[in-house]
Amino acid sequence: MDSSIMTIFYSLISLLSPLLIFIASCYYISKKRSADAVLLIIGSGMSLLLSITYNVLMPYLMSAGNLPASEVTQYYKILGVAGFIGGIFFAVGLFMLIYNTVNSNKIVANQFPLH
Repeated sequence: MDSSIMTIFYSLISLLSPLLIFIASCYYISKKRSADAVLLIIGSGMSLLLSITYNVLMPYLMSAGNLPASEVTQYYKILGVAGFIGGIFFAVGLFMLIYNTVNSNKIVANQFPLH
């Protein structure tokens, strides 16, 4: 009984970082609607859904005996590709955000020279 509680606890802890990133992305898109915000929300949303699938749904289906071992590898391949695509979306959105932030700081610095 104690080990099953710890297993559930560790599964929930591993969902914490994708959840926080998704919340931060939701906050960003609520403040600024732009392409980078959309990419961040798509990437972090996919990451959160895949983390839930990896840490909650798949172990449940395997332990309940509803999913044969031969199908598990196929599902993990599909989930891996989806995770890669979600990571690409998030990374492109993050790079766009950084690029836009750096360029906007250069514009402000040019308007107010220190000399």
